[in-house]
Amino acid sequence: MKQKWTQPPCTGRPPLPEEIRNLIIRLGTENSRWGFRRVHGELRRLGHKVSPATVRRVLRPAGPGPAPRRQPARVEWAAFLKAQASGLLATDLFHVDTISPQRLYALFIMEVRTRTVHILAVTAHPTAAWATQQARQFLWQLVVQRSAYPGPVRREQGQGTRSEHGTSGLTVSSAES
Repeated sequence: MKQKWTQPPCTGRPPLPEEIRNLIIRLGTENSRWGFRRVHGELRRLGHKVSPATVRRVLRPAGPGPAPRRQPARVEWAAFLKAQASGLLATDLFHVDTISPQRLYALFIMEVRTRTVHILAVTAHPTAAWATQQARQFLWQLVVQRSAYPGPVRREQGQGTRSEHGTSGLTVSSAES
């Protein structure tokens, strides 16, 4: 019975040839900005069939470390937001499904500087005119509450349009003006 079940042990995957291992280490150390995926791509381009996991497994003990993170656009965007946060407002709509088969839409504005969210209004049928009117009313209230809000809203004396809610002289303009 013992002889019936004895088999030669499984050898598993063949070991990585030493020349490929040395090539992986050489590519990783000579090109310190490359990660294991780039090294894997270069090996594939040279005609060597090696998996990305094998390249990572060989590079890890060799010690070149991970490739540096390259995210200059995110850093620039974060610096821009910090510099302009006092005057930025973000707005969007979200929907709420009610118990009855009706969907309601809520318009909100967030002050980027303070991260304060203002829910302006809720409606079942939003239109562009409705959203514009809600934004106008919010900006009017913002100017009244904070007379020196450094945003893109200004009061012009004797000029501007008169809306049905009595916000005469309130003009929405670009930040340059």
